[in-house]
Amino acid sequence: MKRLKGFTLIELIVVIAIIGVLAAILIPSLMGYIKHSKATRLNSNARSIYSAAQLAITDVNSAMGSIVPNGIYTGAYDGIGHPDGGGNDCILTTYLGEEFDGHFLFVTNSEGTGCIYALWSEQPISASAAAQLTLEDVKDSVSTSMPVGCHPIKVVS
Repeated sequence: MKRLKGFTLIELIVVIAIIGVLAAILIPSLMGYIKHSKATRLNSNARSIYSAAQLAITDVNSAMGSIVPNGIYTGAYDGIGHPDGGGNDCILTTYLGEEFDGHFLFVTNSEGTGCIYALWSEQPISASAAAQLTLEDVKDSVSTSMPVGCHPIKVVS
C-alpha cells in the first residue's frame, strides 16, 4: 500500500493560528510606523518653509523692505507668503525651488526679523489655524482630513 505524504488538517490549523497571532502583533506596530513616517514628512516640509522664511525675511529686511512684526503669513504653490492684515509679501520661491508643492503658514517674531515657527499641509491653512504644534498634535492630525506639520515643534513641559 502506497502512503500519501502531506500535512494533516491539525498541522495546517496550527500554522494558520500562528500566522494570525503574528499578524495581530505586527499590524498595529506597522501602523504606528506609518503614522510616524507621515508625521516626519509633514514636519520636514514645515522645516523647509521655516528655513525659507528665515532667509526671505533676511533678504526683504536687507533690501530696505519691511516684514510685518508678529505677522501671520500664509501661502501656497506659488511660494509667496501673504501677510494676514496687509503688508509686504514674502517670496519664498527662491529658497523652496520651482517644484514646491503644498500650503504653508509662518509667524514672524515681534521685531519682524525672523520666523518663530512654520506650518505645512497639503490642504489650505487659514491664518486662524496659526498655532505652534506639539509632536502629538502632528501625529494626531495625520489621520484627519487636514494633516499638518510644524517646525520647530512646541516643547511640552
